[in-house]
This record gives sequence, structure tokens and C-alpha cells, in this order.
Amino acid sequence: MKKLLLSIFTITSFTAFSQWSVTAVFSTGEDCFYGLGKVLASDASSNALVASSDEGATFPSSNVGVPGSGLSFGAVNGGTIYAYRNTGIYSSTTGNNWTAMTTSAMSATTEVIKDIAVISSNSVFAVTNPISGNGIKIYQLSGTTWNFKANIPVGTAPLSLCMENMNGELWIGTTTTLNIKSTNGGTSWAAANGTLSPTNWWDKYVLCEGATSTTLFFGTYGGRLFKSTDGGSTWQTTYSIATGNTISISDIYVINNNEILMGCDSGFVYTKNGGSTWTKSNLGFTYSGGVLQDPLAKVTASANYVFAATKNGKVYRRLKSEVFAGINELNLITIESKVYPNPANDFTTVEAKDLMFQKNCEVKITDVLGRDISITEMKNGKAELNLSNFSKGLYTYSVYNNRTVVSKGKLVVN
Repeated sequence: MKKLLLSIFTITSFTAFSQWSVTAVFSTGEDCFYGLGKVLASDASSNALVASSDEGATFPSSNVGVPGSGLSFGAVNGGTIYAYRNTGIYSSTTGNNWTAMTTSAMSATTEVIKDIAVISSNSVFAVTNPISGNGIKIYQLSGTTWNFKANIPVGTAPLSLCMENMNGELWIGTTTTLNIKSTNGGTSWAAANGTLSPTNWWDKYVLCEGATSTTLFFGTYGGRLFKSTDGGSTWQTTYSIATGNTISISDIYVINNNEILMGCDSGFVYTKNGGSTWTKSNLGFTYSGGVLQDPLAKVTASANYVFAATKNGKVYRRLKSEVFAGINELNLITIESKVYPNPANDFTTVEAKDLMFQKNCEVKITDVLGRDISITEMKNGKAELNLSNFSKGLYTYSVYNNRTVVSKGKLVVN
């Protein structure tokens, strides 16, 4: 007979609970960027580009010279920011006025720019895809003019999705062929995947790349983050949100060797130890029926704030110190809960009677290392947990109501 133990906690102390807050809203998908001491954001479908010099407290219009279709931000080189749309590239030395550059070498009817990257002060590159078919072209900036640099054979990579400076090498994330790189300033390109060979097509689509001085990272359409500590010869999965082929890792932003940000369809994820462990932090984002309504497109950081732009037109910000300091959720526990049976070995139930008529409730299970193991929706004040894939040991359950922890307890799995 299993021994039943009830874990009942009632704690009534409160502290302010830091969370994400909306600081700018547009009509459609969003891009955000930090450069020249300003936080910039741009609507994907209009010329509503804004620039904040007070770390997101206000966002004055900054759309002088911006085309009606808006801009995507590429890179900053010295005192100049480069942004693009279709085959147009625009530069600004202040973030407030934009000048169209010469891109006559590109064909506005047959190709579109996918990204811009800088590998040195005199080496600024743009990558394009054809509007139809396959094939990648590289262009390099000379003065104020963008000149053709190289064709990348379709056999090497069919289409590009992102481009990044990876410790002095120019890398491109592609469709179906993972990463390619150039070690000679974009003249020639080769695969950069070492022994990595995912079997799922969605993990071969590389949406973002990033690098510290010691580690390379890339994120996929399938929600998997890979890292390499030997220059790309070998790779390992360091984080995964994959539950199929539709949960993407959209952006990686490196603050320093330890602090790295990641924007995903499932929200905001960060590490403060160089990628050894990752933590999700979504409090303040919009949920409906337990589903995140704010998939992230871009993440960036100023001196004091972290910013996240969503695919549905919002820019959120949060104090950087709050993100990396973490939050003591125990101070937020306000209601009584119990788990039974406990210990358990196959199924168990977490119950919080005060939530019987509440919506947007869920139970998160974490192990002794603080890693998320499972999240289960709570209905009518109860959540039935399947423990068949749990290892034996001690776990913590956290009950959430509207993204706020309202109760906690311990669970033993035999």
C-alpha cells in the first residue's frame, strides 16, 4: 500500500514581482535593435520606426528616410547602423535619420536581402535570396556602394536565413543544410557542421546564430539550440523546446561570455553561465488558455534593460538586473495546495481548491537542480500528472494562476 503524504503550504508574505512590461506597440510583427546608445524598433509593414534614447521609457518617431514598408535592422559598424528592406539598404549615424545607399548591383525584381553582418571595420556584408527558386548571393560594402562579392552554389546551400560574425568568420544559417561559413571574407563557402547531422528537417533550418569568445551557438526552426566549443567541429544540444516542427528559436543575443539571451516561440530564455543551463522567464507576456500569445521575434539589451520584440507587434522590456538576479517565487505563494499520492510512481494529482473556478492555471515540475521537467494544465483546481518518464527522486511542484506562482510543494517519485 502506498503511503499518502499531503504537502500543504500556506505562506502570506509578498514582495513586488518583477515582470515584462509593454513599452511600444505596433500593428504587426516587430524588430528591435540596440546601437549608438539607442533602442530602435520598427514595424514590419509600415514606416513606423522609432528610437529611444532613454532605454525604452519613450519611443519618439525616427522614420525620416524610412520606406513605407519598414526596415529590418542588420548591424552596426563603427558609428553607423545598417538596416534593410527588400533590396534597399539604409544607413544612419544617429538612429534618427536614414539615408538610402547604392544597391544597384542587386536586382529588386529577383532577390531580397536576408541579413547584414560585420566581421571587421572594413568588412560589411549583405546576403540575399532569390524571390523564387534557390541560390544565395553575397554583397560587400565599399564606401557607400554595395558590390557583388560571390555566388554560393545551390549544392552548398539552397537559401539563407541569417548571417552572423562568429569570432571573425562569416557564418550563414541556411534551409536544409544547417550552417555554412567563409574564412576568407565571403569569397568561398563550406559546410560548418562538423559531425552534426539532424534527422528532422526542422532542425536543419537555422534561424539564428551567436558566439561568445569560446562558444558558438545556433537555433533552429524546430526549437533546438546547439553549441560548439571547438569552432564547429562538434556540436551538442544545450537547450530544446521542441515538441514538433513549429516551435522556433528566432534570435540569439550575446551580452558577454556568460550572459546570453534567446527569443523563442515559447517566450524568453536566458543563461548567466555561458550556456551551461538555461532559464525561461515569461511573466508579463500574454497567455490565453495556457498558450503564449506573444511569440518572440528579436531580443536585445541596453545598459540596464533587456528588450523583446514579438511577432505580433509589441516591444517588451525588463530590468537586466531582475532577469539575471532571478526571482524568489516562494514569496508569492498565497494559497493552499496538496499532492496525492505522495510518494508516487505512476500518476499523482496536485489540487488547489481555491482555483476550482479559475482559468489560466498550470502546474510546473522542477527537479533538484531547478530544471523544468513538465508543465500540466490545471482544470477545476486539479492537475493529473503522469510520472512514467520521471526518474526517482525529489521534485518541486509550482502552481501558477495567470502566470503568477500561488503555491508550491514537494513531490517524491519512487
